Amino acid sequence: MNNFGKQKFGHIDIPLQRVHIELTNICDFNCIFCPKSVMKRNRGYMDKKLAIQLISEIHENNICDKITFHVMGEPTLHPDFFEILSYSDKTGIKVGLTTNGAGLGGEVGEKLLDYPLYQIDISLQTPDAKSFNLRKAHLTFDDYLKGIFNFFTAYYSKHSDTIFKFRFLNTSFRKKDMERKIGPIRVISSTDELRNTFKYWAGKIYEALNVNTSLIENAYKKIDKLVSYKWNVVEVYSNVFFETYILEDWGNAFYDGKIYKAWAGYCFGMRDHFSILYNGDVTLCCVDFDGNTKIGNVKESSLKEILSSDYLREIVEGFKKFKVIHPYCKRCIGSKSLLSWLLKPCLSILALKTLKPFFYKKIKLY
Repeated sequence: MNNFGKQKFGHIDIPLQRVHIELTNICDFNCIFCPKSVMKRNRGYMDKKLAIQLISEIHENNICDKITFHVMGEPTLHPDFFEILSYSDKTGIKVGLTTNGAGLGGEVGEKLLDYPLYQIDISLQTPDAKSFNLRKAHLTFDDYLKGIFNFFTAYYSKHSDTIFKFRFLNTSFRKKDMERKIGPIRVISSTDELRNTFKYWAGKIYEALNVNTSLIENAYKKIDKLVSYKWNVVEVYSNVFFETYILEDWGNAFYDGKIYKAWAGYCFGMRDHFSILYNGDVTLCCVDFDGNTKIGNVKESSLKEILSSDYLREIVEGFKKFKVIHPYCKRCIGSKSLLSWLLKPCLSILALKTLKPFFYKKIKLY
């Protein structure tokens, strides 16, 4: 990304694209493709006062374009979720909510109608009744869909400026190590399946919104250009996006064998985002589900002090030169074979340093 016109907050260039605030790491789903099953952290909720303090500090210092309630867990399960959301709304800070969608058909969804969020990401992941079983949910697929679409229709009619993103999981590139440990994972697995899935779900959107034929045809033309082996984002209606992303193994989290630590690489951690876990730990990126890259805790030091540490400066400067400093980052970007160890850093630099910023700029959605 171009840093022209940016300021410094500690050792990071601001504003970042987003800061992740994890209100809780507790979730009412048990998706087998989620690292919840291997997470070693205690479960809990962020103290309301701490959440409000962080939102104030982030907003007052213009640290990011938006805050996102997401790392692990389902944020709407926080007992003070709507008080925290109300405070965010009063500050004027842009808020993104990532939800599994289970509560949207009930009281949570009804209350959300009063809040004009900047962005709502609904993690559908599994687009049909069969694959929905991978989520080990507490409700049926039909009830799940009905709740989501009833909410979407009501919310969009009130807040059409809010960005909606429906997220799907693409398993064209399967992770054998994950499957050996947790069982088969198969969702969208081919280009034809991807296109058919998006058309089916787009049809649901159009039915709910009474969209005219010409707009539908244009959207289907865009969908017919998508392929299943990469990250895709397509706008199917004004401010309504579908996203598919490839199944990841969360930085080799499901692998118990030898990892060849990365000799070089690049990451967006502290470049376009960072995360604050429910217990106050500040971590380098949103992929770090277990807090392994903790660089400080906001209960012990101010956010400014944490982001001004010499160690963070070393990490940030390292990535600028494609050097990987933090031990966990070396494992996360690391490889299971010598050939991958040789090639993967180059691919990560190409993908994250060059291609991803290009796509961000093109679609203006993150």
